[in-house]
Parts: sequence; C-alpha cells; structure tokens
Amino acid sequence: MEKNFNDTWESQNANLLTFIRSKTGEEELADDLLQEVGLKLYQAFASGVEIRNHTAWLFQVARNTISDHYRKRDTIERGKENLLSLTAKADSQNCVCDLSGFIIKNYLPQQYSSALYLSDIEQVPQKQIALQLGLTLTATKSRIQRGRQKLKEIILGCVNVEWNDRGEPVDFQLKNTCELPEELLKEISRLNLMI
Repeated sequence: MEKNFNDTWESQNANLLTFIRSKTGEEELADDLLQEVGLKLYQAFASGVEIRNHTAWLFQVARNTISDHYRKRDTIERGKENLLSLTAKADSQNCVCDLSGFIIKNYLPQQYSSALYLSDIEQVPQKQIALQLGLTLTATKSRIQRGRQKLKEIILGCVNVEWNDRGEPVDFQLKNTCELPEELLKEISRLNLMI
C-alpha cells in the first residue's frame, strides 16, 4: 500500500501544487491544501478504495478541497459578521430599551407607565400585570396600548425616525425644534447614545 501511495504521490504532487496555486494564488494556502489532498489519497489507499485513474481522482479531490476551504472560510466570515451585527444590535437595543424605560417612568402618566413598563421593559406577561395592578386583562391591554401610543407621540414629537422596509427603525435624529429636559440629556449621556 505504501509503495502505491508513494509512487502515485511522487508522480502527481508537483502538478497538483501548480494547479492549486493557480486556483488560490496563495503559496502557503496551496501547500496546506496539497497536504490535505495527500492525506485524502493516503486514507483512500489505506481503506482499500479502488482508484482507476489516479490523476483524475487527485485533481477532482484537489478541486473539492479548494471549494471546501473557501466555503468554510466564507461561512466563518459570515458568522463573524452576523455575530458583530447581533452584538451591535443587542447593544443598541439595550440602550434604546433603557432609554425607553426612563421615558416611560418619567414622562408618561402613571396609569399608563406602570403597565407599559412591566410589559415592554420587564417582559412580564399581561395576565400577571393585570393581577399585580388589580385590573382586568382587558383594562391592562388597553393601558399598555394607550401607553405605547403616548410613548410614540412623545418620541416622534422630538425625533425624526427613519424606518426600513420591515418597519424597523434604522436611524433617528433630534428635531431642531425640540429641547430635551436636563434629566433626559443626562440619561442619554449615561447610556452613551448619540443624538
């Protein structure tokens, strides 16, 4: 088996290396991929796989190995990009959530702020909010919806919001005609938000 492997490898590895270099354009990468192809050939001989045309088999394995390498690299790159995107999104959502909580607590009437804060910031189920506030479920849902409407009015009164096709906010800018209260400016600064 080793003699067949050595003979086949000796006769083909220079041509394979040239082929892999032409496809990758990278010397070190070509060497690494050539080693993978050699390992696959060795494993094929060791497991008794019948190879009728060694040259065709090796070049096909080389093409597949190159494709696998780039597919893995692209998957890793997309994974990194997605992770960075999710991290950035989570960071910005946390800040906006914190600021929303501050606005709900300090700028909405008490009858709406309690239900809305528990629902949207604390993520408490509406049935539990109804029990906690001594309201019917219908009254709780109504207060939450009315609180959301009032919060939206407050925000849109001072901020121009740009939305994407899915209805998600993608950018916002403070209107020139709006002066924010000092305590809100301090909270924005504490959260490191840019306005």
